[in-house]
Amino acid sequence: MRPCTKKGMVMEAYSPVAHGEALKNQVIADMAKKYGVSIPQLCIRFDIQLGMIVLPKTADPEHMKQNADVDFIISDEDMQALKTIKHIENYGEHSFFPVFGGKF
Repeated sequence: MRPCTKKGMVMEAYSPVAHGEALKNQVIADMAKKYGVSIPQLCIRFDIQLGMIVLPKTADPEHMKQNADVDFIISDEDMQALKTIKHIENYGEHSFFPVFGGKF
């Protein structure tokens, strides 16, 4: 159990696809293909299985519908693989955010 959970707090996944950077990761792409889902769907489901509140954002109604269609389960083995995936080193224009810039 995470320290925040012990204190009754829930973590929020503000940008579950890492401002689009997850779309560039071949490991994530291959796993999404394995489950027959999009990369954003896999990322959203991953965060849900971690017990997070997920706030995906899009202006495209079709993407909104797709983002909500996460009725599948990522296996324990694949969850572990996602937890240990190489961290994104550069978030491009979004790197200035403290959470991405390593200031948290």
